[in-house]
Amino acid sequence: MSMSIIVPAFDEERLIGSTIDAIQHFLIQNNLDGDITIINDGSTDQTRALVEKKIASNRTKIPVKLINNDANQGKGYSVRKGMLASSGDVRVFMDADLPYNLNLLMQIQTNILNGSDVVIGDRNNPQSKLIDIHPLRKAAGRIYSALVQLLIKDGITDTQCGLKGFSAESAGLILSRARINGFGFDVEVLRIAQKHHLKISKLPVEMINN
Repeated sequence: MSMSIIVPAFDEERLIGSTIDAIQHFLIQNNLDGDITIINDGSTDQTRALVEKKIASNRTKIPVKLINNDANQGKGYSVRKGMLASSGDVRVFMDADLPYNLNLLMQIQTNILNGSDVVIGDRNNPQSKLIDIHPLRKAAGRIYSALVQLLIKDGITDTQCGLKGFSAESAGLILSRARINGFGFDVEVLRIAQKHHLKISKLPVEMINN
């Protein structure tokens, strides 16, 4: 199975180069066929230039693609654009600072091979490890999770984890219907998946504040 990694990026000049290197290294080390798409969401720093430099100097088997938004459009808009432009059998979006252990990519692929349509990171799982995460951020996440339970059922308590994987079919079905460009994007994606009776599985994560 091929894997497309989608990374929305806004003003990420400090980390975007190392992020690309880390993902490429992981895919190669694990003999995964894949590609990386960076969606530059109207960055005002050197994010675009650094990604273009990486593309020009890339000598690995993992291609890197760049999509540029003319202005800042939001995470939802960027992920949607990247997902629908990708061709991988498995499509994963992740935050540009790579706060989650990349080994989770293998588990996402396994879950999709075993019949899941959508695989989401679950920071509330008792097996999850959250390292150097500010207590205020944890508290805000719990409050938001409590509110979204009004919309999202079936035991999903963490909608905002910045690591989600989709089969190619579910990515097309969900992302072609999604409309929210900003903060509520993750909730909308999961609600659409539930509405269409797609199988959603959850993974414990290891998260570190980068």
